[in-house]
Parts: sequence; structure tokens; C-alpha cells
Amino acid sequence: MTTTRPTSRITTRITTTDDGSRGVDEPDFLDFAGAEMLRAAGRVEPAEGAAAVDAARRAVREAVERDMAPARLGRGPRRRRFTVAAVAVAAVAAGFFVLPVTGVDGAPPAASANAATFLRDVAATAAEKPAPDARYWKVERRFDIGGPGTVDQTTWYGRTSTVTSHDGGESSVCHGDYCTFPAGDVGQTYWTIGRERVTWDGLAELPTDPKALRAKLLGGSTESRGSVNNQIVHLLVTAPAGPELRAALFEVLAGMDGVQLVGPMKDGEGRRGVAVKWKGPQLSHVLIVDPATSKLLEHREDGKFGPGVTTFLSTGPASELD
Repeated sequence: MTTTRPTSRITTRITTTDDGSRGVDEPDFLDFAGAEMLRAAGRVEPAEGAAAVDAARRAVREAVERDMAPARLGRGPRRRRFTVAAVAVAAVAAGFFVLPVTGVDGAPPAASANAATFLRDVAATAAEKPAPDARYWKVERRFDIGGPGTVDQTTWYGRTSTVTSHDGGESSVCHGDYCTFPAGDVGQTYWTIGRERVTWDGLAELPTDPKALRAKLLGGSTESRGSVNNQIVHLLVTAPAGPELRAALFEVLAGMDGVQLVGPMKDGEGRRGVAVKWKGPQLSHVLIVDPATSKLLEHREDGKFGPGVTTFLSTGPASELD
């Protein structure tokens, strides 16, 4: 069986040829909530060879089969929001699918709607991940503020202290390879959410309804969306949030005004993701997300003092300092 090269536009049906004699219509994989984001993608580049196309299509078919399996076993229907991420990841890997950076014929894309669709599908992915269960939440970051080099930092967030990597000098909190900062008067490590200080254990008590969570992040104030968006980024990176809370954070970001879809983008480490952007009171922001894992890859900020980039090399639970 040979596969035809993809056309210059994404369609909702894949057609193949069997021994060059007849066409076979396969299932319509783009018949799902969020398909409008893919259909709005407009013009795309041809694939680099039939093998790449075949690999992408196989990945999509396998994802569809896995998703349909529970229903066939009588366990009831399951959300199909996975499909947009499966299609995007498989196609980007094959090199033939590009989300719009500019619209067809150079017109601006319908970015706000697409950003919301993309982020809500990422929220669905986040909701399916296991809950973190470890002594620490470990974050490895690389900072680039436009100077002569970059700075790497590893932080372990624990219930009663925060530990950072250390490369020299002794002090009351820094010994050997680590600096340890006790939680202080709160008694536990905390995250500022709106006007409250929420501890490690208190994260589980935060609302997971997006509307209620947004109100909590605003803290009863009328602050600009920039404050809420930055809190979301900070929590998604540094907090041992459960899957429902992570999903709700993405849902809140999806509902914020001014968040726009940029499209596929590589971070400073060359990892592929999809970027969204927004503009705060003083800084413009670009956030690169891995749709397959719901993890944040990079946060770029730019303002009157120049650009700054934080690349999240890894985030996740850890049982010990290493």
C-alpha cells in the first residue's frame, strides 16, 4: 500500500490508494471537540517523505484504538479530548503539521479561540496524569537574562523547607551542595495565591472548578490578568498540585482575555512544544507547553529592560536530594 503526499491543507478525511487502483476512505479522526483548531491551521508544509506520514498516521490510529477500547469493554464512554493532542503530537513529529503563526494569506489567525481550545485539551491531558506522591517537588531551571551566560538552578520544594543547589561558600543556610530555607512562621512551604498563603497540604483544598479557582487567584481584587497568569505559571512549575488542580489551572488560563496561540515552537533545549502568549502591564509573555505531557517547557518575558527566558529542564516528584 502506498500513501499519497498530504495536500497543502488539512482535511477531515485521510485517503490512501490500494495498489494504485482505488481509494479507501479511513475514519474521520478530526471529528471531535477542538477540531476547529486543526482546521484553522491553514497552509502546511509537505511531509519529509512517505515514511514520516505513515508513522504519524499509525500513531493517531493507535491512539484512537486505545481511546475506544474502554467503551467496547462496556466501561462506558470516555472523553475524546485526547484526540487533538494525539493528532498534533504525531503530526508535528512527522514534520508536516503547523499551527498558524499567521493566518492564510498573511491575515492574523483567530488566535484567541485557538489558544482556548489548545489549553483546554492540555487541561484534559493534565487531568489524566497520576497524583504526585513524594517527599519533594523537584524543579530544574535554566535562567537566561541576556548576559554573557546562563544560570542553572535546582530547587527541591518540601513540606517544611525549600532546598536549592549550591556551588560554593558556607553560610547559616548553605552547606556543601545545598542551601536549606526553613518554612518560617507558616510552618509549611507555601505558595501565594491571591491574598492567601497556601501550604503544601492546603493545595489539595483549593477549588478545582475553574470559575472558583480564578476568583481565588484574583483574591477579590480587580488586578490585571497578568497577575493571575503569572500565578498559574508559578503553580504549574513549582507546586506539587494534583491532576484536578493542574487541569483547572490550564482551564483558567484558557479563559483569560488576551491569551493567544502562537503555534509550534522549540524551547532553548530544542524540545518541541506549542506556544501561547499574552501581554501584561509591563511585560509580554510567551509560554511553551508540551501537549503530550501538559508540562511547561519554557517561559519567555520581554519588557523595557530586555528579554528573560526561564527554561524548565525538568519538573516532578523526587524522593530525595540528588
